[in-house]
Amino acid sequence: MAERAWVWDNEPGMWGGVVHSVSAAHHKTIMAVDIAGYNHPSRTVAHLRVVHEGLWTVLRTTFAETGVPWAACYVENTGDGAMILLPPEIAKADLVAQLPERMLAELRRYNEVHAEGARIKLRLALNAGEVHQGSHGSVSPAISFTFRLLDALAAKAAQKLTGADLALIASDTFFHDVVKHDPAADPGSYRRMPVEVKPGEKAAWARLRLLGVRQETVAPEPPRVPRTQGDLFPGLVEALLAVPCVRDPQSRRLLLELFPRREIADVVPYHAEDRLHVIALARTCQRFNGGLPDLLTVVRTLEPESPQVEHLALMITDWPDHPES
Repeated sequence: MAERAWVWDNEPGMWGGVVHSVSAAHHKTIMAVDIAGYNHPSRTVAHLRVVHEGLWTVLRTTFAETGVPWAACYVENTGDGAMILLPPEIAKADLVAQLPERMLAELRRYNEVHAEGARIKLRLALNAGEVHQGSHGSVSPAISFTFRLLDALAAKAAQKLTGADLALIASDTFFHDVVKHDPAADPGSYRRMPVEVKPGEKAAWARLRLLGVRQETVAPEPPRVPRTQGDLFPGLVEALLAVPCVRDPQSRRLLLELFPRREIADVVPYHAEDRLHVIALARTCQRFNGGLPDLLTVVRTLEPESPQVEHLALMITDWPDHPES
């Protein structure tokens, strides 16, 4: 039975009052899961039924193999996913160290024996916070923010771009409190990403880890450009154009939308020709302190580690600290 706190509500002009019961909040680990592309036009109703059943099989099996008792969790069906509240006795560190790889394994087992239209890719958001349990469901700002993580444009774009089977999104607080302290959770594989907020709200960030990335042949790492001033900028442009999410105009548009500093993104001159637009992007970023590192952060949000991204990182690391006038 839920604990209750009693509130005495005095109404003006009345001698008495009304007693309300308010369920006490409990700190929970919050997990939200969404099937990527669930309502894609290519899926028939038969596909949707198989996918829906497959999701619950993957979840239950993953929890069993991770040692998390399914019966001890509060589970809500969201139609194309689920919201799961885990009890406090489930150690968060054990969860992030074991669950992602086991869930990826279950997705691979499921997808291996199903047709394309019935295959599953998941986004999984992790957060923690105070949760009130009402008579019609759970009430919590932390839950609302968890679903905002799940719908983050950067996570969706990165998963689509890479074909990752699982996109794991941790709130910034969850990452700093839990993930970064346990090497078994592979904190180095997480990349910082922006989260959309409503007008007037404080900017929010999260951490993204992509698992089961589609393996493709990539070009060998180009040689590092000499550090003479005359060669630096052309080399930076070539390094940017070598990265698919920068070269592609649609993902480049998203890159600018996700850029953490509007004073930079909003003044990048637009050019219809890709090379000219990338030159304008690079030139604008280098004129601001920290502009190029900010650009690299967004690139790493949209694109996983690759020789091209690592080469770009080396160039930006070697770049002079002062902005160019």
